Amino acid sequence: EAGQRQALLKQAGDAAAVHRQRAESHAATLRTDAARYLRLRLAIHFLEQQIERFRQENQAPLMKRASALFRAMTLNSFDGLTTDYTDKETQIIVGHRGDNNVPVTGMSEGTRDQLYLSLRLAAIERHIEVHEPLPLILDDLLMTFDDTRTAAILPVLRDLSTKTQILLFTHHEHLIELCQRSLGAGEFTVHRLGEK
Repeated sequence: EAGQRQALLKQAGDAAAVHRQRAESHAATLRTDAARYLRLRLAIHFLEQQIERFRQENQAPLMKRASALFRAMTLNSFDGLTTDYTDKETQIIVGHRGDNNVPVTGMSEGTRDQLYLSLRLAAIERHIEVHEPLPLILDDLLMTFDDTRTAAILPVLRDLSTKTQILLFTHHEHLIELCQRSLGAGEFTVHRLGEK
């Protein structure tokens, strides 16, 4: 009986040794995984800080300028641009009007084009501040805008033309008259392709 108990204790001791070895192996894996987890969390935190710093340094001035351009292009029908979040916490740009934010999907085609144009022009202006200006080539840029909003955009383009050359291609003859009314003579030059 004592021998049987001794054999059982020995088996239990062997099983305990196996369990202890497994526990130590799991503990070592946990230590390795915990160290890796901490490194990854620190890296994520660092990246988030850098992204936020970049956003504050670049997005705020860009959005401020784009917002002013958008307000001017829409003849103050929008107060400007701001950011909002989707259900999935993704940051998006929206038009701001009174107490409401208007998503891009809630805008007309012309207003969406004005939003994108205001962002592009603000980015171009920011780029010109630190880089050599390149000519800006625009092809039928104003075709989705009515005459009133086109007349509001032309002075914005004229102001930008003091910093870089702007070539605006169009096949709409009435734009020349709009330019003359909005900008005045001597503020732009007309070149007709195919003429000598």
